[in-house]
Parts: sequence; structure tokens; C-alpha cells
Amino acid sequence: MDHEDRAHVRAQERALRDIGRRHLGDGDAERWAALLRPGVRLAVADEERDGAELPTAARLGGLPRLPEGTDWPSGPDGAPLAFVAAVDCAALPADALDFALPSEGSLAFFASVHQARGRVLRVPAGAGGVRPAPPGAEVFPAVRLIARPEFTAPFPDHPRVREAFGLHTPQDFYDHPVNDQSFLDELAEYGHRFEHRVGGYAVASGTVEYQVLGADAAVTDPSAATARDIVRAREWVLLAQFHQESAAGMLGRPGDGAPVGRRRGALVWLIREEDLARGDFDAAVLVPRR
Repeated sequence: MDHEDRAHVRAQERALRDIGRRHLGDGDAERWAALLRPGVRLAVADEERDGAELPTAARLGGLPRLPEGTDWPSGPDGAPLAFVAAVDCAALPADALDFALPSEGSLAFFASVHQARGRVLRVPAGAGGVRPAPPGAEVFPAVRLIARPEFTAPFPDHPRVREAFGLHTPQDFYDHPVNDQSFLDELAEYGHRFEHRVGGYAVASGTVEYQVLGADAAVTDPSAATARDIVRAREWVLLAQFHQESAAGMLGRPGDGAPVGRRRGALVWLIREEDLARGDFDAAVLVPRR
């Protein structure tokens, strides 16, 4: 990261820590600070003043590069998935994440925009060429994205918050200061609900981590999650998320002046920490949020 990026991240971290100091007791404020995580926002280049000077960190839409002999990913019904984005691992700022990605090559994200089906492929540097989309695959307009390091915070229903503060019952959860409206209002000022991002916390963090567990998890009311749900859900971290105009069935551009009433969502890929450490990106799971 350059000096400007480091200063921005430090300022965000201080602001998020200060929210905890203002609203939580000393011990809980320290526990809150330990939950904060760095991440990388992927911003549309032409919306940034100096975007043309920064390297391309990811490309949204368009057509992917795939190694020779690699099939275009498809869903269980055999229908081809849509190519969502490719993240250039080498172009992400050094030390901007709290987990390791490959030092070179890219990660290609594919999804069905109509079903909760997705794949992540690791593409080695220089491997293959641009692959034409097969019949039936949706193709989105290509957009260049640049990397902006940031600091992120979880919302109170996140399993890591529940574990850190010992919020094991619904009453514990609702009685704790992390659910006070004043705390939530300040936290919301730093929440980015619809954006493209690698690492950090996901859109609607908490609910997606329970949802990925399956039908037995408390996904409609995370406050009712059992201790077992919390332990299982905290194993998952955000790999990447991409903004989606769900009503139109297309990828969106944050801040594009969408008409009021248009439904927005995000395509969220979670991965277990142990799979991430092994570089097993095929184990990532797509959780759409609308």
C-alpha cells in the first residue's frame, strides 16, 4: 500500500475503534477492536479521480481467460454459469488483507444469477486465452476495477461478535450494547451495503455466514442461532462479493444512480479458513443476498 492508502486505512480503523470506546465498556471495546478486519474495495475506475493511473485489480463482466483444457463452469443442470469477475491477485495491494491469496494469477468467479450456484477457478498467470461464452451463458458489460484498501467491521449478528461477547441466547444478544440503536447508527455510517470487495466482512455479515450452513441453521433470525451454529458459522470468511442489480438480472455499478425501487443485491462467496489456507478455491460457496 502507498502512503495515502495506509493513512486512509488507519483513519478508518481509528474511527471504528472509537465507536466501540464510546458505546461499549473497556473490556468489550477491546474485544470489538479485535474483530475489525482489513479488506479491499474494488472501485469502478472511471469513478475515481486517479483511476487511470492505478493498475487494474479486477475486471467485472466481459469474457474470462481460462487455461487450455478447462471447461466453462456449469450448474448441476448442465447450464453454463455466467462469468462475474476476475480478480488479479498480484495487483491487490500488499498487506491489504489478513489472509493470503496466490502471489500471481487470478481468481475467476462464475455464478447463476437465478440460482444459488457458483464456482471459483484459479487461473495461473499467462494461462490460456480469452474464452468465448458458450450458448446460453449470460455476458455482462466489461468494467475495469481498481483496488482501494479499507477497514471493515461486522454487524452484531455476526457469529464472531456472538462468540467474542458470549451472546449465546437471544436475550443475551438483544440486551448487549452492540444492539443499542446509537451504536448501530454510528456503525451504519461505515457500512457499505452494495459494493465489490475482496476480504473484510460481507454485505449483511452474519446472516450469510449462517445461511451457508444449510437448512438447519438459524438464517431467518440469527439472534436465535445455537452455540453449535455460531461455532460452525465462524469458520467461514468472505472471499469476495460483487454488487448485483438483482431485479434486472445483471451486475451493477455501485453509485450508478439506479432508479428508486430497483432491487439491489450482492453475490457473496464465502470460504472456510482451512480451505483458504490450502488454496482450495473450489470449496468456496456462493450465497446471494437480495
